[in-house]
Amino acid sequence: MTTSKDRNKTGKSKARSGPAKPTATKPKSKVPILAIAFTGIAAVLVIAVVFSGGTSLGSEYGDPTVTGESLPFFTDTANDEAVGLPAPEVEGADFDGNSVTISNDGRAKAIGFFAHWCPHCQVEVPRVTEWLAAGGGVEGVDMYSVATSMNSARENFPSSEWLERENWTVPVIADDQEGTAHLSYGGGGFPYWVFVDAEGNVVARTAGQLEIPTLEGLMQLAAGSGA
Repeated sequence: MTTSKDRNKTGKSKARSGPAKPTATKPKSKVPILAIAFTGIAAVLVIAVVFSGGTSLGSEYGDPTVTGESLPFFTDTANDEAVGLPAPEVEGADFDGNSVTISNDGRAKAIGFFAHWCPHCQVEVPRVTEWLAAGGGVEGVDMYSVATSMNSARENFPSSEWLERENWTVPVIADDQEGTAHLSYGGGGFPYWVFVDAEGNVVARTAGQLEIPTLEGLMQLAAGSGA
């Protein structure tokens, strides 16, 4: 078998007897080396994107703490077994790191759970924003929201930019990767609303897009003035 050393020796002997023909061996060897180098750089960049902040997978996940018993899994508004049960308390933070707590503070509440990739949420959030900006709302009822099921692989990411773009002013808690806050309230499909009275007990839960009159009526129910 001819080795690289044998080839070098052969080349040298030819140089003594006469001019050797130019070869492309050395230039060709640079191509795979450069390809490997660029491949390595690309791999490093991909790893950096996946594990760094910004738009990496789950980069906006929060770390909420839930106190109290989780509500039963939501199946239907009619005959909902969660009605009358105490709602869990959630302590977390918004996308700017500001503390947000949903607690039993003697105030009725409407708590909305939204996913940035949900098309119905993308309709409901601006609609509620417009309603609130026009003076909407129900006296005695506070509104909270939870951004959950976040994933950079899904459309309309990140949640923070989406809510900012929609001028969403309702206090928001960033849920964790496991959806702890969402599941503690029964994990309904999006948009998902839980209405709580001033005693801290659930009066209604809904899943799916709501018209403003329905939302307002459920908030009035939580305030104790609804039918």
